[in-house]
Amino acid sequence: MMFDSLFELNSDTYEGFKVIMKKVSQRHAMGCVGVVLAGVVLAGVSPAMAADSEEPSPALIAFEEQAPVEISDSVESTSSVSHSDNASATVDETTAYVHTPAGTIALEAAPNTESVTSEPILMQDGSALIAIVIEEPTIETSFRMDMALPAAASATIEEDGSVLIQNSDGEFVGGIATPWARDANGGEVPTSFEIDGGTLVQHVDLDAVPADAYPVVADPWAGHDLVASAWVTSQGGSAYNVNAVPTSWGEFYRGISTLESHLADLRADLGTNKSKVTSTIINQFYCHVAYGWLGGGATYNMESTRPDILWSIQGNPITKCNP
Repeated sequence: MMFDSLFELNSDTYEGFKVIMKKVSQRHAMGCVGVVLAGVVLAGVSPAMAADSEEPSPALIAFEEQAPVEISDSVESTSSVSHSDNASATVDETTAYVHTPAGTIALEAAPNTESVTSEPILMQDGSALIAIVIEEPTIETSFRMDMALPAAASATIEEDGSVLIQNSDGEFVGGIATPWARDANGGEVPTSFEIDGGTLVQHVDLDAVPADAYPVVADPWAGHDLVASAWVTSQGGSAYNVNAVPTSWGEFYRGISTLESHLADLRADLGTNKSKVTSTIINQFYCHVAYGWLGGGATYNMESTRPDILWSIQGNPITKCNP
């Protein structure tokens, strides 16, 4: 399905095809598990992987070894700035920055201690994060990161634990993906976010972590762009497909509370073809976003001729979001 109607390639389709192939190659590049990160989606390059540095830092190494594949595969290691359609990201020694049309989201790493290292890491697709590496058993379990938002923007914690950043009109500005934490054995460690005034706090529950399972890694990963590319292909007559490639951050920031933000980004990327987004296209798209790789590949294919079935019912191994 991914290559349906490629013989009808126009310029928009070709650009989308290039993005697909880039995502496929990234997806198969490496499969490591990572350290406890505080990740903010920002486009840029980690100080540990800056152009003038040949060796990654110990924190980055631990992160890439322990982080979920969606995150470890998305480190930007070739540039000091990370770009997406509508955002860019940069990092310096202490802070990760996501530059959006509404202004800049900044997250400052918690101070380092004898037991904990926090480091900004530049990610692909205009996103960034703060890697929090807990090296040994410690009483430190709450990590405070000063958070600056664009003017008139506010941040709230959603039901899935992610952070939603909106402007005064309730429009999506950016967000921080659902927090995670892992020990060195790959075990999930309970973690959650709290917003305390202008500070993002990540709590990590270390009570059940064995002494030989360190380091532990935790992650707030923030970003802006959710869809990297979208285009329409004809299927003959009035039938057509709407195709979309998510950003690396968009694959991770996909809770139910984010669906409308994904849809708005899809329509924006389709431009004059946004009228093609009918009810059945929306339900297929929501299914792909909510259930990720259950949809079957590096791109989301939504077909206009499919029956209009509620997205949550489509999310099963049989229909795979194409009922």
